[in-house]
Amino acid sequence: MEKSLQDRCFKYSRHISGLCGVECSVIDMGLHTFLDEPGQKGTFCQNCSQYNQMRQYTHCYGCSEAYRWNGKYIYYCPLGLVFVASSVSDETGNLAGGLVAGPIIMGSVQDTLQELPCGEMTPQLEELPEMSTRQVTDLAEVLAAVTAAISGMPHSKAGKFVYEQERLLSAIYDVKERYMSRDGEMPYPIESEKKLQALIRSRDKAGSRELLNELLGEIFFLSNFNLDEIKARVMELVVLISRASIDAGADVQEIFGFNNEYIQKIEQFTSIEELSVWLTGIMHRFIDYTFDFSRIKHIDAVYKTMEYVRANYDKKLSLDEIARNAFLSKAYLSSIFKEEIGESLTNYINRVRIEKSKVLLLDKEVSLIDIANLCGFEDQSYFTRVFKKMVGISPKKYRDSRGVAAQPVQHEES
Repeated sequence: MEKSLQDRCFKYSRHISGLCGVECSVIDMGLHTFLDEPGQKGTFCQNCSQYNQMRQYTHCYGCSEAYRWNGKYIYYCPLGLVFVASSVSDETGNLAGGLVAGPIIMGSVQDTLQELPCGEMTPQLEELPEMSTRQVTDLAEVLAAVTAAISGMPHSKAGKFVYEQERLLSAIYDVKERYMSRDGEMPYPIESEKKLQALIRSRDKAGSRELLNELLGEIFFLSNFNLDEIKARVMELVVLISRASIDAGADVQEIFGFNNEYIQKIEQFTSIEELSVWLTGIMHRFIDYTFDFSRIKHIDAVYKTMEYVRANYDKKLSLDEIARNAFLSKAYLSSIFKEEIGESLTNYINRVRIEKSKVLLLDKEVSLIDIANLCGFEDQSYFTRVFKKMVGISPKKYRDSRGVAAQPVQHEES
């Protein structure tokens, strides 16, 4: 397990212990052992009579099962005590380690004591935290959420990386079959690269992921599995995806940051096996980021625009001015606003103004022309047309229907 990953595990294991009063330890699945944080006191398990024989096997198995079952696994140790394991994945999605919370007494303390195979540990066992079945389940859910944050990806995605590696291998075989069925050399798939860029720009996530696998397979096979040539082709692919990602709405600085990180990482690999494992994880994560970040950026720009309109509805608003406020082009902002909200930006501006005008229409002392000006409309006639289109009646009829003065209440004299 990498040092940075270890540090994150230690940090959150301390928080879990402090919050729940349950020991929370870190396990390294590469070494098949628990990691001891500097200054850490001896744990319950380290003082257990079953420690040497069963501790490593039991808890490594718990982490392995957690990796299979969406990041969480509840199990018993040889003493009949309950533990909760949650898997931690590295950047390629492979199982790197885990957090193990426990021991916990679930149910009756007396029942647990009666079944205890070694009576000398009774005093320590009586001090262990007690939890109901529901509380243990809650702890498992929280622990899984924590380890997903530590790993930097959902547990469901981590499990998919093994599948993606198998798909890469399958793609390589497919390219080989196509190559063997042709006479002469097979050209480098320039057209496939162009198609991938088009799919990313059009935000076709499923199509992009599928074509990316095909491209990686072709890169591996057509490079004759030469590591240096594969590295060069992959770097070119990173640049191509980056440009398409920016066109699709991803942040320029974020993408450039990813580029520098990925290119430095690619240069460090010394074997095709290491590179292929990394690629199947990181390249698909890059694709996911492009779409997920684009979505987040769209939502942020849309809500920023809505807030701007609500704050400035009484002024003359132009699409150019609103787009500058959102740091987007006028055409692009109009497109994503319609996509997210379901109506045009112009229609939204008018709707905000009409809603504000309805409040002013309740006051008969304010003229229609003044209301039009106060709500940002160019003139009274345009205000009337928009109001009638959106509300179904004219502003005057709306005022008459709601502007009836309230009659004073008559009180009988006692």
